[in-house]
Amino acid sequence: MSIQKAMKSIALSVLFAVGVVSFSIPAQAAMVATAQMNGTTDSQIFGQKVMQEKRDWIQTQLESSGVSPADSVLRVSSLSDSQVIQVHQRMDEMPAGGDALGVALVVFIVLVITDVMGATDIFPFIRPAPQ
Repeated sequence: MSIQKAMKSIALSVLFAVGVVSFSIPAQAAMVATAQMNGTTDSQIFGQKVMQEKRDWIQTQLESSGVSPADSVLRVSSLSDSQVIQVHQRMDEMPAGGDALGVALVVFIVLVITDVMGATDIFPFIRPAPQ
């Protein structure tokens, strides 16, 4: 009887294995790129590389204009992507420290106004308004 029990257990095991194999879902295997695993596409990776190159270019331009490397890193890292694009496009048009003529004109106007009000006496050709 022990042989019959052994044969019965072997038959049940084989039947169970055949059942499991026949009902299993077929699997597919394929090569998966890193970008697919990260959820990014090649165009997104390219865009990120281009944006980083623009940030690096802006940083070198700031450093060549006299900004310290630490400050240039902070300034460039605080820019959004749209701001990076705008700065990259208009970097040659932007003044490096403000317009000196504009600053001098503002200071002159303020001094003229204070002379007219009588608060200062810097320009001898300006007479204070009567009070």
